[in-house]
Amino acid sequence: MAKACTDGLVALIESLHLGEGDRLPGERELARHLGFSRTTIRESLIAMSAQGHLEIRGRSGCYVSTCTAPAPVPAADAMAALDALAAIGPHLAARAAQRCSAEHARRLETVTARLGRFLVNRDAPQTAREVITFFVVLATVAGNPYLSRPIKEIAQARPFPARPVAMEKAAVESFFALHVSLLQAVQNRDPRHAVPLATHCLDAFATLMGGSAGS
Repeated sequence: MAKACTDGLVALIESLHLGEGDRLPGERELARHLGFSRTTIRESLIAMSAQGHLEIRGRSGCYVSTCTAPAPVPAADAMAALDALAAIGPHLAARAAQRCSAEHARRLETVTARLGRFLVNRDAPQTAREVITFFVVLATVAGNPYLSRPIKEIAQARPFPARPVAMEKAAVESFFALHVSLLQAVQNRDPRHAVPLATHCLDAFATLMGGSAGS
């Protein structure tokens, strides 16, 4: 639980573009956004502070203290990550659709809204991170740690994009339309449609990133 919470905090810091010296949201907001108790959030913040990644300033809050850029990831590793997503993503979507609550739906909408902005700006690295964050949230909703673990490992490794990506307009529009349809299927608790939509969405994501899932 603690590692999953820490992974969620790291993904949130990246998605909010927080750099060294920036303040994190409060514990209550973090708990609401990530779906963990305030106690678990606090324990993860303390652990990240002990590792030097955050600075806890009493009543002032938590601040990012170090920002380490990830090392470049070989294209082969990115393709392996695409394969893993293609294999696991539809199962996560099906289970999440069976368990999706109103709060889960709001969290998925928040990620989707950020994803849309990054797609408009043709920001490939942030687009990829938001896609992974979406599936991290699906993994949390699904509640199966054996399905969740590989997705969270992909999120931590941040393998996309492994090379420059053009993000052509047609590919962007096709991917986002499928993503929104997947979001709606999960929100409507419709696992029958969530499975093929997740498959097509991840295929479109692979095309967007210049690769091909399942190859």
